[in-house]
Amino acid sequence: MGEGCSRTAKCVMIILGILFWAAAAGLMFIGVRIFQTYDDFGDITDSPYQLIPAAIVIGAAIFMFITGLIGCCGACKEHKCLLSTFFTLILLILLLQITAAILGVVYKDEIKGGIETGLETAVHNYTDVKYQDTVDEIQEEFKCCGVHNYTDWEGVHWGANSTGKVPLSCCKKATKANCTGSYVTEKDREYIYEKGCIDAVEDLFSSNLKYIAVFGAVLAIIMLMGMVFACVLICSRKEVPYMNLERSGDTYRA
Repeated sequence: MGEGCSRTAKCVMIILGILFWAAAAGLMFIGVRIFQTYDDFGDITDSPYQLIPAAIVIGAAIFMFITGLIGCCGACKEHKCLLSTFFTLILLILLLQITAAILGVVYKDEIKGGIETGLETAVHNYTDVKYQDTVDEIQEEFKCCGVHNYTDWEGVHWGANSTGKVPLSCCKKATKANCTGSYVTEKDREYIYEKGCIDAVEDLFSSNLKYIAVFGAVLAIIMLMGMVFACVLICSRKEVPYMNLERSGDTYRA
């Protein structure tokens, strides 16, 4: 294989190794973000399914960093053992990504059901401080009220004179001074959020999977390039010039 092609492959491999380090940082950020999201809303869901893709992504990030280091070293030294290891690790990371994507799709309904059930439990147990803080945070952050809408608070006795009222976290910030939390009349409902929180919370968890999908697609292209150029360097052979020697008497001549 030509020296120019081998040199080009080496340069590309070094660049890809650096990109792998950047990709490892990106994957780690996404994985930690998902865990942080689960920690923030962990009180409303016991479902661990949304953490499975995150754990795989963090594992892939660690492999990615090691792979980038091996790829750079293997390319600089044209060491076939290191390049073969680099190729194998990329293949393993690709399999991890595919597994994370499949699990994200398979457990999508379980994640949705777990969040909805958990949110309903939190609303009906609003008197518990643990649930109260989480529900108030969700309703204020996402500008929503109840699970599906504000009527979910009907029949929920969460405090004195709570009948016909929603928590103050359901009140619109712009009109909070006039908001009593009552939903008895149409006028009262002007001061509160009427839409439910389930869609907003589900969108938050779903967006994490979308980040993984988009980032994973870009990363897959980079990794495939790495596998191709690793093969180029592995298959390259430096030609060692040699001369045919002919024996003439007791001496050899070219």
